[in-house]
Amino acid sequence: MKFIKNISLLFLLFVGINASAQTYRFETTGVSMSIKNSKGVWSPYTKFKDVNIVITLDTSKDRIVVYSEVIQLYTILGYDDSKTNEQGSIDSFQCVNNDGEKCVLVIRTDKDSKQKQLYIKEDSRVLVYNMKYVK
Repeated sequence: MKFIKNISLLFLLFVGINASAQTYRFETTGVSMSIKNSKGVWSPYTKFKDVNIVITLDTSKDRIVVYSEVIQLYTILGYDDSKTNEQGSIDSFQCVNNDGEKCVLVIRTDKDSKQKQLYIKEDSRVLVYNMKYVK
């Protein structure tokens, strides 16, 4: 009887872990960038350039992948608490990039338009992707 109980508990634990892990897929419509100069001053964001690429957020593998010409892989080290205000919601992720450098990725969702943006904040640049959730 104890064996059956242990197997049942393991099964429930396994199902619970898998149920909470998800993969989200987004398609981008544009990208903009700001660069920090040698004096530490950020440039204004560029005009959005049309771009159609896929971005995935995989919580089971703790990673965000931007499938641009050069694939950008971000390993998630930590999930910050989600924040909501009158403009929308903000989800932040503490990450490392392909080169092992720490960075912060932020997904902002506008409350009214449901427009989503991915901010990739690195030491010397910030990329912003306009994107939409795709099932």
